[in-house]
Amino acid sequence: MKHIIYKLMLLLAVPVLTTSCIKEDYDDCDNVTIYFQYLADGNTDVLYQYMSKVDLYVFDEGGHLLSSRQYNKDELSNFAKPSFKLPAGVRYKVVAVGNAGDNTELTDMNAADFDRIFIQNPDWGGGNNEVATHDHNYLGQSEFFVASGDGVMNRDTVTLRSSHINLSVEVNGWPSPDEGMPLRLVIENANAQTSLTNKVNDEKETLVPALEWNTELGCYTTGEVPVFRMDANGALDADLSQHLLRLYGPDDELLVETSLYDYIMENDITRDVIRQEANLPIAINFKQTNIEIKLPAWYIEDVTPGWE
Repeated sequence: MKHIIYKLMLLLAVPVLTTSCIKEDYDDCDNVTIYFQYLADGNTDVLYQYMSKVDLYVFDEGGHLLSSRQYNKDELSNFAKPSFKLPAGVRYKVVAVGNAGDNTELTDMNAADFDRIFIQNPDWGGGNNEVATHDHNYLGQSEFFVASGDGVMNRDTVTLRSSHINLSVEVNGWPSPDEGMPLRLVIENANAQTSLTNKVNDEKETLVPALEWNTELGCYTTGEVPVFRMDANGALDADLSQHLLRLYGPDDELLVETSLYDYIMENDITRDVIRQEANLPIAINFKQTNIEIKLPAWYIEDVTPGWE
């Protein structure tokens, strides 16, 4: 699907009062300040640790896009507070999208309904169902009324929440590659879209993450692959967890097939998967007489689940 870039329709100032603001004349002064925060799985704001940038979109009360601005990691780490001027006496809606990089596009921005505006991989759609990965996305929104009055500063906070799970797959016991990559990993029925209200819809995609040979570990690994979430309302949702993992060998021979939902339930890691900083690690172990699909040893022995 064509990647659409929405240009500014209103001029947003840098995160300080504009230099044209004169104490005796407030017409040019900013009157709105937005704060960003992300609490992960704790009670402390850790936004700058997880986000390299945040895109802020401003909508009118009817959901029509008015303006947008991007804040980079330096601004976030310095706790920059976006400030800008909006006409008073009106309600506004703002949406913050964290880490929207090359693997993220926003669609249907003129839908005037946050449940019908989605983030997705720009390679998905238009007849193509395969994507390699997603970004580590976060979403948050807020609605506020801009009060009038000279020198009045309207302040609001947008709390972002995770839109992804960190999937990782390692393959142990398969010979190292002599030439080319002998294995191909495919995850079918992965979730393809998340709305600006941070809800996954029923659209599906085929995820084809790249496997690489890790010489140090002596195995094939995907590294960390962000996928859209599998939970809703604080619980694992079977309808959002229809992922089917398939591992193919030379000549496209099917070697492994497993349901991620069944894997989560069998290993009792539901709580890990529904966290804000959720992890779903998978180890596929080729033995002499069988194939095991289990939690990686490092996850069991070395990792204490936590947001830090």
